Amino acid sequence: MSLHSVSIIGTGAYLPDAVITNADLEKMVDTNDEWIFSRTGIRERRKMGDEQTVTEMGAAAAQRAIEAAGIDPAEIDLIIAASFTADLAFPPLAAMIQREIGATRAAAFDTNAVCAGFLFAMVQGAQFVQTGAYKTALIVAAEGLTRFVDYTDRNSCILFGDGAGAAILRAGEPVAADAPLSDKTGFIDFDLGSDGTRVNVAFVPRANAPAAWLKTLSEREQITPYIWQDGRAMFKAAINGMTDSVKRILDRQHISAEEIATLVPHQANLRIIEAVGERVGIPTERVALCLEEYGNTSAASMAITLDKWKRLGRIGQGDLVMFTAFAGGLTWGSALFRM
Repeated sequence: MSLHSVSIIGTGAYLPDAVITNADLEKMVDTNDEWIFSRTGIRERRKMGDEQTVTEMGAAAAQRAIEAAGIDPAEIDLIIAASFTADLAFPPLAAMIQREIGATRAAAFDTNAVCAGFLFAMVQGAQFVQTGAYKTALIVAAEGLTRFVDYTDRNSCILFGDGAGAAILRAGEPVAADAPLSDKTGFIDFDLGSDGTRVNVAFVPRANAPAAWLKTLSEREQITPYIWQDGRAMFKAAINGMTDSVKRILDRQHISAEEIATLVPHQANLRIIEAVGERVGIPTERVALCLEEYGNTSAASMAITLDKWKRLGRIGQGDLVMFTAFAGGLTWGSALFRM
């Protein structure tokens, strides 16, 4: 059996102009720059304007990816948007971005895997392109997290920022499924997982959540639709989930960590990222980061990081790149590409 190769032919990112520094947070809660940076690796994060929309950010990132790919929006067959902070409950964010960029031929739908959203959306899109159902797919992740942050909670408000990132996937020549790794380009392998028994580890309640769910929440959580998470539980689960996922792909493809040119992880916490890199055997200098300047932008973080490193020339043609992410759900996954 042969499947089309699936390459990332363009990336783009958008970050709002407004910056929230650690010094700014010192004025809101009992914290300081040293405490925040030593625990998270974050110094700044971006914040949407009051009149700005998640759709606008996603469309801006998508347009930059389109320009980097050198394609016309009309060539896009499929748009998958990853977000849990879309402007409207419906229509899908993907359809709203479609309208903004003029991708008139594309089918459009959303996916919600929270912080793993870009990874899950890339894997979804790659399946459509691999089979030949579509030739060109736009994967875009956009999050307005600061609208769901409690700025009286020092454990959560230090983490999150707003932003968007995007990638264009394009079909190439068919490749036999059993071809050696050296003959494969683009999308090579993936590993996805979830543990729905641990949904209470991280969540955002809806204002109209059903009574049965509200009984499990404190009064404060019921009336404030803010991001809540058990930081210690997330920390341990994230390290284990991403480490095991990456190792499964390495083992299945019969490759070593030394052959991975770059690890692109979800940007949640520097200590988590460093622990994953150490456990899988990928040194810090080969780990892509944008955490210090942008914080955790949930689904958008991996896309923003990919775009930054590609534009810096840190990811080259032919490089093996491993993506890995972890999210509430609990949800985790990894994907291997040859760029």
